[in-house]
Amino acid sequence: MSEAFEDYLPNDFEGVEVGIESEDLLDLSKALSDAGKYSYAGLCAVTLNKLFYYNEWDRKFCRECMKCIIRHLELPSTVQPIMDLLLKGEMENTVDSFKDILSTESVLQESLKPLLQDLIAIAVQEGEYDARWRVLIRKMSEIIGCHFEEMELYEITVIHCLTRDQQNQSDAEKKASKSRERIVKAKRYALIGLATIGGGALIGVTGGLAAPLITSGLAPLFGTSAFLTAMGGVAGAATMGTLFGAAGASLAGYKMNKRVGEIEEFAFGQLCPYTDNGRDGLTMVTTPQLDVTIAISGWIKDEREDNFTRSWKVLSCSREQYYLRYESSYLLELGRALEYFMSIALGMAAQEALKYTILSGIMTAIAWPAGLLGLANVIDNPWGVCCRRSAQVGKHLAEVLLKREHGRRPVTLIGYSLGARVIFYCLREMSERENSTGLVQDAILIGSPCTGNPEKWKKIMQIVAGTVINGYSKTDWLLRFLYRALSMPRGGVAGLQALEFEHPRLQNVDLSDIVTGHSDYYDHMPHILKKLKIRVVEDPEGLPVTRSDSHLAVPVTNNETPMTKSQSDSVLLNNNIDK
Repeated sequence: MSEAFEDYLPNDFEGVEVGIESEDLLDLSKALSDAGKYSYAGLCAVTLNKLFYYNEWDRKFCRECMKCIIRHLELPSTVQPIMDLLLKGEMENTVDSFKDILSTESVLQESLKPLLQDLIAIAVQEGEYDARWRVLIRKMSEIIGCHFEEMELYEITVIHCLTRDQQNQSDAEKKASKSRERIVKAKRYALIGLATIGGGALIGVTGGLAAPLITSGLAPLFGTSAFLTAMGGVAGAATMGTLFGAAGASLAGYKMNKRVGEIEEFAFGQLCPYTDNGRDGLTMVTTPQLDVTIAISGWIKDEREDNFTRSWKVLSCSREQYYLRYESSYLLELGRALEYFMSIALGMAAQEALKYTILSGIMTAIAWPAGLLGLANVIDNPWGVCCRRSAQVGKHLAEVLLKREHGRRPVTLIGYSLGARVIFYCLREMSERENSTGLVQDAILIGSPCTGNPEKWKKIMQIVAGTVINGYSKTDWLLRFLYRALSMPRGGVAGLQALEFEHPRLQNVDLSDIVTGHSDYYDHMPHILKKLKIRVVEDPEGLPVTRSDSHLAVPVTNNETPMTKSQSDSVLLNNNIDK
């Protein structure tokens, strides 16, 4: 294993088998016994039942998924009715029983991991990687004890197999291929797509991670089936073209061509993971991956180039990540209003008598201090404008995703504050549209300034394949203040409380120990991501806060400790509010 590749893996990732020779490649449709094939299909059916079959919107997918697996394994048609019973949960079989049988197969005695690579190949063979396929494969990796990072490496293997034959094409073949592509696609899209998927761009995709796949002859990392190998060539080109969209690999090339409603700015930029030399958040990645993450900020503090990426600097949810740049002039106005409002509130809190008045008013959540109410016009107008625009941006994001501008790959959406509101309205719009399932893998909404109405959230649960996370803080007094003049929507405000209903895809996470005021979402995003169990990349000195230099520090007198903005939030509210 190359040193660079080994360094990438987690500390507990030792012992992973790599470098399988070509003669050891597996074709599970040929290598498994009849009992093994049946158990493979049965394991998938039982898992699909747990993940999706309860949702009526997903049942058609479950049936089609099982048909693909049965066809791939060359099982007789008599197996289909039995698998249907397993899929519906009408036949008793456990995951462990199928695992035990599979473990007796000679080709799987050392590990069941070849199942994952086989499933990924099946999933993308039609040129679409449905989000539900990826959630199924993620769950299967958990069942067989495979690291998530390993699963991603299997996906890279598939990309390599799809691009391998294209890299070896002669100039004449490439020219002919381009000509054929132009017939099918608009010229500008075809040119971008061919440029993206050609050559040695695979190395650029992961900051060198994929280099061992090519330079060290380890293309069949962990083993590759003949089925997967056959995906190269013309079939691979067609699959790549569909998977990654007409515009090639990058959402970063998308810009709103004309004004949509009130929206003035809507564009994507690439957000890259840390490298050994750190990260500026703006480095370009040119080769696509099999999944995409879009991060959406709630406000910005300045006009620096990294203003939309700063709070996401440790995010490593996917190997291909983007941030949404939207309505920056309005978000900057809001950011400055928040800082000014907080600086005044901090000064008020420093006065002992007034501090108790503020605490009393906030604890009752009825009688807000007159001093704060006098400042309301500073924050109310920019907040209201941004709330309205973020809802429109969310609806436009839904249009972009439904048009498959990113290709036919699963998308994870993550956002805080108004960024979470963008996601909420995006998902709500998608839930009203046809063909909206299988697009969104996971949705992480942090400090959402939107309704907690169970009926509205249940609708968006139908179109998210994996997990919907509601990260909230009961101590976010500022968000409560911003909603003071409004009648609380039915179900309350999602960013202030747990959503009050049970759903297999819903996770409520209380962030009150990290977030005492709304500004903490920006300042402490690395720690929030860790608590939400979202993958992050730690720098050598540990997770930093994303706080920029601020004018909100109180001058130090005597032995007093400097009070930062986030500490001031704690002064204003030291008690949880349950309402």
